[in-house]
Amino acid sequence: MASHFDRLPIPERMIGRTRSQRLKNMVDISTAMQAARAEAGKKKSGGGSKKRRPGGVLGVEPFDPADHVEKEVGDALSMWLVIVAGSLVSLLMRYVMMPGMSGPKDVLWFLPLALVVVISPLHKVVIPEPWKSRYTFGNWFRASMLYVFTWLALSFLLVNPPLGDVAAPDVAGSYTVIILDGEDVLIDSDNLRSSKGAFTLDLNGSDGEAYMVFAINDNTDPGMANLSMTLLSSEFGSSPVEVVSATVSTLGCDSVWDGLRKSQQNSIVKHEFDACVSIGLGEISAGEYVVTIELIEQGDPWLNSRTLTYSLTVVD
Repeated sequence: MASHFDRLPIPERMIGRTRSQRLKNMVDISTAMQAARAEAGKKKSGGGSKKRRPGGVLGVEPFDPADHVEKEVGDALSMWLVIVAGSLVSLLMRYVMMPGMSGPKDVLWFLPLALVVVISPLHKVVIPEPWKSRYTFGNWFRASMLYVFTWLALSFLLVNPPLGDVAAPDVAGSYTVIILDGEDVLIDSDNLRSSKGAFTLDLNGSDGEAYMVFAINDNTDPGMANLSMTLLSSEFGSSPVEVVSATVSTLGCDSVWDGLRKSQQNSIVKHEFDACVSIGLGEISAGEYVVTIELIEQGDPWLNSRTLTYSLTVVD
């Protein structure tokens, strides 16, 4: 049986079909915009079919293995050249210049630092092409820093034990001045006050002998050092009186050590290898004095010495 649409005239049937097809092909605006964006993205990326070079968007240059190897070889040559140069300067300063000197001089640090200016010419003379033409200011700066640190590190090793000794002995901790009256060690606060090298000794009516007690330290054996002490009175026309001149190992403090307080012992001797000494000042009378201590040892490569001065006020 024919439908109502089939019974329509042919023109009307064609018009109805066309309208129906137009309605079926209509798309909403949001869907069309999404499709347009997707199509634009595919065109921009080349549809995913074209291979992209890594780093192309960021402007990264392609890796050249041969160029990289040449640069690394040049840096290695520069590093070893600078290490050898710094080591050679350290050895020359230690074993050529220092033995002919009587003590530390400014030239020992000024000359090695001044030689930094030869780093660039040294590269240009020693290192051949194609490596020396690749060096820039950054290479010179790094090479200069490496030279300085190489010289410093090796010099530090060469002037300290066991390869050398350029440091003079010194007083390890605090001084103390006591009165030895018979077998009694008078160390009460009323008898002794000391601060920053200035001592005030109150005899408090005692006629005992005064002793200065301290300890010596050194980077080798402190007992091998020679110690001399002089005492100078402030009275007009006085001259220095030598109290002692002997090796530290012969100046022990066993006779007075047990009479010191534990806190004083700990402030005098700071390390188990420190050498404690006690030096008798005699039956000292009231007045102002200057105590001078000189420590001398045969170092390597020169004689090491240190002089310390203290003031002492003695009251009855």
